[in-house]
Amino acid sequence: MSRISLLLLLHLLILILPPATSVTPPSPTAVLLSFLASLPEASQRILLPSWQSSTNTSANGSSATTQHCAFRGVTCTAAGAVTALNLSGLGLAGALAASAPRLCALPTALSSLDLSGNVFAGPVPAALAACSGVATVLLARNRLTGPVPAELLSSRQLRKLDLGGNALTGEIPTVPATGASVLEHLDLSNNSLSGAIPPELLAALPGIRVLNLSTNALSGPLPEFPAHCRLTYLAVDGNGGITGELPRSLANCGNLTDMILSYNKIGGTVPDFFASLPRLQQLFLDDNSFVGELPASIGELADLESLAVSKNGMTGPVPETIGRCKSLTMLYLNGNRFNGSIPRFVGNLSRLQRFSMADNGIAGTIPREIGKCRELVELQLQNNSLSGTIPPEFGELGRLRKLALFKNTLHGTVPPALWQMPGMEELQLYNNSLSGEVPARITQSRKLRELILAFNNFTGEVPGALGLDTTHGLVRVDLTGNRFHGAIPPGLCTGGRLAVLVVGHNQFSGGIPGEIAECQSLWRVRLNDNRFSGSLLLPEDMGTNTGWSFVDLSGNRFDGRIPSVLGSWRNLTMLDLSGNSFSGPIPHELGALSMIGTLRLSSNRLTGPIPRQFKNCKRLFRLDLGGNLLNGSIPAEVATLDSLQYLLLNGNKLTGTIPDSFTATQGLLELDLGGNSLEGAIPPSLGNLQYISRNLNLSNNRLSGQIPSSLGNLRSLEVLDLSANSLSGPIPSQLSNMISLSAVNVSFNELSGQLPAGNWAKLAEESPDAFRGNAHLCIHPGNAPCSRDQSRKTRRRNTQVIVALLLSTFTVMVAALCAIHYIVKRSKHLSAKNGSVRNLDSTEELPEDLTYEDILRATDNLSEKYVIGKGRHGTVYKTQFAVGKQWAVKTVDLSRCGFPIEMKILNTVRHRNIVRMAGYCIRRNVGMILYEYMPEGTLFELLHERTPQGCQVEQHFDGCRVGAQDYGLWDGENRRR
Repeated sequence: MSRISLLLLLHLLILILPPATSVTPPSPTAVLLSFLASLPEASQRILLPSWQSSTNTSANGSSATTQHCAFRGVTCTAAGAVTALNLSGLGLAGALAASAPRLCALPTALSSLDLSGNVFAGPVPAALAACSGVATVLLARNRLTGPVPAELLSSRQLRKLDLGGNALTGEIPTVPATGASVLEHLDLSNNSLSGAIPPELLAALPGIRVLNLSTNALSGPLPEFPAHCRLTYLAVDGNGGITGELPRSLANCGNLTDMILSYNKIGGTVPDFFASLPRLQQLFLDDNSFVGELPASIGELADLESLAVSKNGMTGPVPETIGRCKSLTMLYLNGNRFNGSIPRFVGNLSRLQRFSMADNGIAGTIPREIGKCRELVELQLQNNSLSGTIPPEFGELGRLRKLALFKNTLHGTVPPALWQMPGMEELQLYNNSLSGEVPARITQSRKLRELILAFNNFTGEVPGALGLDTTHGLVRVDLTGNRFHGAIPPGLCTGGRLAVLVVGHNQFSGGIPGEIAECQSLWRVRLNDNRFSGSLLLPEDMGTNTGWSFVDLSGNRFDGRIPSVLGSWRNLTMLDLSGNSFSGPIPHELGALSMIGTLRLSSNRLTGPIPRQFKNCKRLFRLDLGGNLLNGSIPAEVATLDSLQYLLLNGNKLTGTIPDSFTATQGLLELDLGGNSLEGAIPPSLGNLQYISRNLNLSNNRLSGQIPSSLGNLRSLEVLDLSANSLSGPIPSQLSNMISLSAVNVSFNELSGQLPAGNWAKLAEESPDAFRGNAHLCIHPGNAPCSRDQSRKTRRRNTQVIVALLLSTFTVMVAALCAIHYIVKRSKHLSAKNGSVRNLDSTEELPEDLTYEDILRATDNLSEKYVIGKGRHGTVYKTQFAVGKQWAVKTVDLSRCGFPIEMKILNTVRHRNIVRMAGYCIRRNVGMILYEYMPEGTLFELLHERTPQGCQVEQHFDGCRVGAQDYGLWDGENRRR
């Protein structure tokens, strides 16, 4: 036993043990020390040394009748009787049920017990209901658990009971409707109570004036209110489960001043009973399911100060009668379906401080009468269909701290006075069509924290002094999607609070100011799609940067090497440097970014291998390195990261084989390895990627062998591209299980056999070009000629093998005869399939209402002076039918059988590097094909160094290579040749 407890016991023995002839009750001092002794030792130390009795006390305690009045928190009468005990907010602990009832031994003078704001635990002591004389029990903001004792609610002496802010559970107890309860104030808020509010609760508490049941988990409807309702304060907000409609019996509560019903599911229309509630000052009906129009009787509430009906389903116009509520300081009508325009009566509410009609169907212009509300500190009209300009009268709102007009169709310039409001903290004007420049006077808004001007038509330079003189510092700056130019103001981070800097899609230039780069408070930075240039110079001593998390510098003109110091910014979760001109290797230090989720370095000039250190980025889910000059092999430990969802390595110079180590635990949704020089077979382990759904692209590589049947396991895959490789053999029948495929490209391989079952035939029918370049692939599985042709080829190959063993010369002859036979039959097949146009007398499909006669007139009956080129199969003429529109016309002799095939191919092809056919016509034995004229010379001139103006010689080979790759020829047909 501790020394403190021994001393307390000694005091208690002296105070409590009476003489043999005494029967007097314990003194107040003894009772209080008994309570003290029941507390944990740490709590005892809080009350000591003030809670100590004198050791000179007489045996009967008569000389110590008033010493307890000096105890901390004790209030006494002049005679020494304890009337109140207030130990709130001291951090006392222990089981309340074991300590608080001891205080009931105090004389009946005790009327108030306040133990709120401590850390008492355990159940609420029901014995407190029997404490003689106690009228007020305050136990709020502790850690009490269990149910609410019914004895406390039905007590004949308790008038005020506050159990709010605990962890009480269960339902609100039923109280017998005997009329014995004298409870006037009941606070059960901020607990975990559930169930319905007892229907008889209000009838059983006839004297109740304050009822606070907010922030629980109560459900069901509100109870009916008695005829002689004495309620002045009613709060059931924040339960989320209160349903039904507002009882019309609420009109019985004529003394009600506060009705707070927010954040529930109360529905129906709002009853028109407010004339019966003339004393209402606070009316909160927001975040419910009310529908219909607001009742006009709200205008009878002359004392109404706060009206919130936001986030319901109310319709119709806003009642004009609200204009009679001259005491209003807050009017929230946002988040409904009100229509019409903003009511002009708002200008009559001279005390109005907060007004919101955001997120409605409001149209029209902003009434200039709002400028009369000189007390306004918050004005929110965003996300409507407001048009016109911002009224210049807004310049009279000198106390305005927040102005939100975003997501409307406002135009024109911002009134000059709005830029220099001394108290303005949040200026949100984004998603409009506002124009003009941001004046230097904006620096007079010294309290500005948020400046959001995104997606407007603002121009000019942002004032260089912006942010330098703000009182507390800017927190958020968003200038996205305007036409600002010049440099970023270096002082935006003055004050060290700037968290968000978003200026993408403008014309900013120069570099990143050092003050911005060193700003430790920044976490979201978007400078994308501007004209920033130069090297990305970051101080080497910024290794301790713990701020920047989301960084987007894409679409600029940065060059040089990627700073290795970025690898020390351990808080980075997204880094996008794509679309710049960075060169050199990828810093291996980036592998130390343990928090990185997205890393985009695509479309630069990066060289060298993919750093194997990326395997340490265990949260990396998007890695985009496409469109660079990376070489070497794909690190298996990177490709198989379980966290990866997108691995995009397309358009590089990667070599080697694809790692065959993919597992079922990987979360890959997209894998793009196209446009490299990868070799070997497609790894069967790709079939383990059970979640891949977006895209699997292995095109334009040097892959060989057969397509693995395991790809049939990819049931969620939508896009599969294996084109321009050297794949051979049949497409496995198991691929019919790929039921989600919407696009397939296997063109320019060496595939054979029939297509898998399922939707493959439909895909081939919709996109035949995606299957071409495979001479032995039958794209119509059920076609009898295709089946016979396949059988014939099989027999022919077997015959050739046998005959070759007998006589090689005979084999050559047989092969030649078979080839001739195949060619003749194939030609007939194509002619039958595609039809013939030789017998057509005339037909035409020309654009812009052109005719065959127009072409003859424009070329002087195909005069030689319009000839710009001749080829083996026809002549090309240049002509012009309208001002500014030039055309190229190719004439073709219909006697050659390939003209129908050429027309079909040119009419269906869609490619950025192929001039699209604009139309064609046929007259007698001559065909004409119409193209848009391309003025940059011919392919022949480009290949033979007859360079058009503006074309660099060193681009010739790359241009041809890229064009050939786009056709799927460079790595497919030509490489095999």
